[in-house]
Amino acid sequence: MRRCALTYLIKVPRKPGWYGKLDGIVRELERLPRPFVDRAALEVLLGVGRRRAQQILAPCVTERVGSNGLADRHALIARLRQVAAGDDGYYEQRRRQRLAGILVRLRNERLERPQLLVEAPGAVVGQDFENLPAGIGFGPGRITVDFQEPPEALEKLLALAMAISNDFACFERVTRSRRLP
Repeated sequence: MRRCALTYLIKVPRKPGWYGKLDGIVRELERLPRPFVDRAALEVLLGVGRRRAQQILAPCVTERVGSNGLADRHALIARLRQVAAGDDGYYEQRRRQRLAGILVRLRNERLERPQLLVEAPGAVVGQDFENLPAGIGFGPGRITVDFQEPPEALEKLLALAMAISNDFACFERVTRSRRLP
């Protein structure tokens, strides 16, 4: 029994997207007009939630304004580099590189060998309505295809499509509804 590929998806915790954007984030931090960074600014820069921003910021907090901690900008930059260079950052970058490689390979395979749903015999290219396979019917406002197995349905649909493309005027004439709207 063949299963859909989606059956095998496993819920994996989301890896931080900012790992791969660290250089740009550091440039943004260096452009800040003050020598400190608060949690809200870090949330925006990293695209993380409040709690994660607090966790990253906590070791660098040097001042407090009310309940808000302010981190030294240079200490925070060093902390971000340390987190991104750690095991999680290293493995996330490798994972992204592998995924990019797989996507490129799959794309190339798809381009080199397009999926063929039905093997079409040469005779089907010149298909006309008079020689359609048994089990195909059409009339005003309807098309029917009788089949036993899915491949047979695909073959009949292909034959019908080829007949239509070879004589669309005939198809239009036979299937046009006789009722006026």
